[in-house]
Amino acid sequence: MPATLDPAPAPSASASPNLPAAQCPLCGATLHNPAACDRCDWVRGYGRVTLATRYNPRDAFAAVVSLFWPGIGHFYKGHTRLAIILALGPILCLIWGIAFLMFLGPLIFPAYWLAVAAHAYFEKDLKHPSAPPADMHPAH
Repeated sequence: MPATLDPAPAPSASASPNLPAAQCPLCGATLHNPAACDRCDWVRGYGRVTLATRYNPRDAFAAVVSLFWPGIGHFYKGHTRLAIILALGPILCLIWGIAFLMFLGPLIFPAYWLAVAAHAYFEKDLKHPSAPPADMHPAH
């Protein structure tokens, strides 16, 4: 009975990260295109965790406007209900500050203002979303 040999398992990207540039890091096939593999779904940058960088100048403006009154930046970005709720927050901060005056209660005001401004900066812009970065769509 002839002995059958099992094919060698395909190397993973984590097991052999230093393969030559002419080989696919996922399946080990010879690369005809240095940016993508013809045999599997590997493309350049596969497996790298990168944050999608987006730049929308309205983000900074929404944060600055929120420093004047909480909720205006959210309204500017299209979050109307959230803006109304956040605009009522200073009333709660005033009650908190009076109730806990002796225990640094008034520090809630700057904390609330800065937190709402930061949230307005990072909140998704519903009125004018920015285009995705060009490197999100690899060329095949």
